[in-house]
Amino acid sequence: MTRIVDHRSALPFGPVVEVHVHHDADAESPVFATVSVSTFGATPDPEAFPQPLPAADALLQALAYAERLGIACVWINDPGGHFPPEKRPVRDASTP
Repeated sequence: MTRIVDHRSALPFGPVVEVHVHHDADAESPVFATVSVSTFGATPDPEAFPQPLPAADALLQALAYAERLGIACVWINDPGGHFPPEKRPVRDASTP
């Protein structure tokens, strides 16, 4: 089971899928997210998510990736509050 964490202090040891939400006033879709997979600052899979994505798509892909690889935590890093919990999609990550 994968859990979503909103605060860095709650991150567990081991691999973490990170969803970094940003706001870009110049972008066609101003709120987007980058996804990375890390272990204590190291990046074991830098090519997993090469492009920024819309925030909802990034969260769903991060959850599906974590479930597939058995990673227990997805960290949503959204200091600007652009993608609050009530806007996040609710979906079983194991279904296509």
